[in-house]
Amino acid sequence: MSCAKADSPASSNHKEPAMQHWLQIATRNWRARPGRAALATLAVALGVGVVAWVTCCYESVQRSVTHVVLEWIGRSHVIIEATEGVWAFFGEEVESIAAQVPGVKATTVRTREYVYAAPPDRATGRAPSDDQFIRIEVTGVAPEKELTFRTYKLAAGRFLDPAARGEILVEKLIADEFKLGLGDAIFLRDNDPPGPPTPFKIVGLVDRRRASLNQAVMTWAALKDVQALCTLPGKIKGVDIMLHDDSLANIRATADVIRSRLAERDKKLKAAAGANASVESLEVKTTEAQHQRLGAARGLLQFIMMLLGCVVLLTALFIILASMGMGVTEQITELGLLRCVGVTRMQAAMLVLCQTLPIGLIGTLVGLPLGLALQWITVQVASDYLGQMAISGWGLALAVAGGLGATVLGGAVPAVGAFLVSPVDATRPQATHTTPRLLVVLAVFGAVLIAAQELIKTRIPTDAGNAAGAFDALALASLLALYAGFALIAPICVALVGRLFVHVAALALRLRPQLLGDEIDKAPIRSAAVCCGLMVGLSLIVGLVVWARSVKAGWEFPKEFPDALLYSYDSLPLDEVRALATMPGITKFTVADDFAFTFTKPSRLSLFRAMQQMDPSQRCLAIEPEEGFRIVKLTFLEGSEADALEKLKAGGHALVTREFAQARRKHLGDRVTIWVDEIKATFTIAGVIASPGLDIAISFFNASEYFQFYAVGAMILTQADAQAKFGRRYGKLMLFNFDFAANDSSRVAGGTPAVVRQSDVKPGARPNFSLGPGPIPGDGPEERIVNQMLERLGYPSKAFVTARELKQQIDRNIDRVTLLLSAIPFVGLVVAALGLANLMAANVSSRSRQIAVLRSLGTTRSQVLRIVMGEAMVLGLLGSAMGLALGMLLGRTSNHMTYLLSGFQPPFQIPWALVAASAALSTTLCLLAALVPARLASRSNVVAVLSSL
Repeated sequence: MSCAKADSPASSNHKEPAMQHWLQIATRNWRARPGRAALATLAVALGVGVVAWVTCCYESVQRSVTHVVLEWIGRSHVIIEATEGVWAFFGEEVESIAAQVPGVKATTVRTREYVYAAPPDRATGRAPSDDQFIRIEVTGVAPEKELTFRTYKLAAGRFLDPAARGEILVEKLIADEFKLGLGDAIFLRDNDPPGPPTPFKIVGLVDRRRASLNQAVMTWAALKDVQALCTLPGKIKGVDIMLHDDSLANIRATADVIRSRLAERDKKLKAAAGANASVESLEVKTTEAQHQRLGAARGLLQFIMMLLGCVVLLTALFIILASMGMGVTEQITELGLLRCVGVTRMQAAMLVLCQTLPIGLIGTLVGLPLGLALQWITVQVASDYLGQMAISGWGLALAVAGGLGATVLGGAVPAVGAFLVSPVDATRPQATHTTPRLLVVLAVFGAVLIAAQELIKTRIPTDAGNAAGAFDALALASLLALYAGFALIAPICVALVGRLFVHVAALALRLRPQLLGDEIDKAPIRSAAVCCGLMVGLSLIVGLVVWARSVKAGWEFPKEFPDALLYSYDSLPLDEVRALATMPGITKFTVADDFAFTFTKPSRLSLFRAMQQMDPSQRCLAIEPEEGFRIVKLTFLEGSEADALEKLKAGGHALVTREFAQARRKHLGDRVTIWVDEIKATFTIAGVIASPGLDIAISFFNASEYFQFYAVGAMILTQADAQAKFGRRYGKLMLFNFDFAANDSSRVAGGTPAVVRQSDVKPGARPNFSLGPGPIPGDGPEERIVNQMLERLGYPSKAFVTARELKQQIDRNIDRVTLLLSAIPFVGLVVAALGLANLMAANVSSRSRQIAVLRSLGTTRSQVLRIVMGEAMVLGLLGSAMGLALGMLLGRTSNHMTYLLSGFQPPFQIPWALVAASAALSTTLCLLAALVPARLASRSNVVAVLSSL
């Protein structure tokens, strides 16, 4: 009856169709193990998706960074400005001189002035009263040329029309404050001398990236309009020049030609006006340093993104290798039988490849849209870093090639294993073991690759000029050698060190070590593949956090510039100011005097004498040398800090800024004579200095041009010389750091006057760092400390600026970028966890009989679950240990790459808490990945399995 039923037509309808080709065995293996095929496909899809995600994010970041930097420095290669800085101007004819130089592609002119602005009166629509005007900056540009050099991020409206007059772009901040929009009028007037208000029509709102509220509000108008407003016809403050050939050598050569032509112009002007006539001093500068920094930033970003993409693809490769290797192990009996019936070795290898290739193709097709979706989400979450969504063509091509390449390589090794299967293997499928000799050979090759990586690292050139391609190639080769070396060493590490972790896991799970070492003993290479998947993901996280901590530790800005500057416009007794150094909440305190000087003897006529003293550009800063050098880090362009310190202590010496040296043509060892009132003194230059921290700070406060104006006449003396030569013993400028640990609330709040807590900025008003007399508004810890200082000084008229905001923002930005980048290798850990789940599921399937025998001998479900979880723990601990070691080497390599790209050498720092948390996360993911296979093993049907024996 049963036989008749089996042969009935109804029964035959459920039979599978006949196999048309022997390669269909591969597809039947997918249907036999759909979960494993799905996990392998998902691993490829995640790998491809992450590469597409990373490269497209890189494209977005590159465009965003380029936009911001070019907005800052423009696209000009050579710049002509007045040596005296922002207050000096020169004739427009200088542009035509520059435009005639061979190789010049484009030129434009600009100016920048302080003016006063106000919204129209709401009732009449006319200019408001004088007290409604606030001080702003207006930049005059040539609308027809400006967009060639700079980009403007418009929140609304359009750019200036070259044919129109009376149009203006305003920063969105001031438009919101004045409650103005597109098409509204805004009144501008010059106050030097006072002029009538001029209406301008708002045609665009600029969304300007601001680092501090202290930055001045900006507006932009046509150059002719600004010249007419400020009564400066034909006068400009800068010429921007763009070249056809932007190589460094050509930029320098063109700048020299322009300098020579300007020198010829000066000779002609002096000849026409007389030998004693004064001609404005012009400085020709190049932006090669800024563009080099932009290139270095791009190179470092591209290096990190390439590293991220390669690591995730390597993870997918190891997972495919482990999954397909397990598949070949399970199919040894089948492959041996196929060999017995005439299947050739090549056909057996092709059979394994045909199981792998469609997985890679499907994973690649799924991964591309997945990567674009991840990029869209990232852009929405971090739009301030990534800007707008951009698609990278080369990145998508790399993702496709990487996904298919990883699949082919991942299937090639198992295919070789299938090629070596003999018909005899069908009778003894469990007899195959990895020979120790193979592990030793792989380890030797791995050690050679790691040594080669160190050699390549020393040969990598800096990313400059024609060496950029060599840098990329050698950097990538160095990283691939490092990862390949660790991958080849991994099997012998699993075999030798694995037993140690077996005992650790057995102790933690209360099991015998013999129950957990089966996978490590029989298949160290397959186990190493899973460990490598974990290793590469964890290594990148560890490498990133180590690199970020090293960069933060080596970032010298907090050591180069104080937390706060408090300036008194009144001359205060020096001893009274020095006493503030002992106040709670203050550390590293120093005080300096600030006073004007002239290079010529002051006139005896009161009118001319007053005019000389009104010039603010010539200032002496009298410092405490040792304390000042400790709190403000100076770079000596001429001379050295040690020699300068000794000379300053000896007296009769001074430091000058690089701007002073350029403008006055004075250098180390030269003598400078100055007058303070009617007292004459001569000083020898002990050093020419610059301050990297100050350069950053003045950019942060948008004061670079104004700093240049003051720096061209700045000299630094000692307080001893100021007293001995000019009879001055005052303090005006206080530099200090905050020490909140020493400043508890009871010591601060109790001494703060009630008026301070009640004082605040008027609603709608913009905070300003120059606050006049009285306490500063606010009741934060910094404000309380500063107000205590002001109270002891009698509340002089002052200006207060804090750079602590900038320091904290730099740290936050580094932390946030590290967090964003760490999300990518975390996906790699997820891919590795999927591979571990795949391997555990395969192990459970292949050892179902062994598990059934253990259950029949009295092993409980809980013990079976712990055995599977213990094997996963062993692999997780091994992968984490190797990942930590590789991550440390990767951190050192990243520091070295940073030095090659930017010249900045970060010290090697390890954030142990983050590193430990990353290792714990890796091991936890392994345990979670093994949970489902472990539950399946513990719930297996013992009777059904034993009956099949």
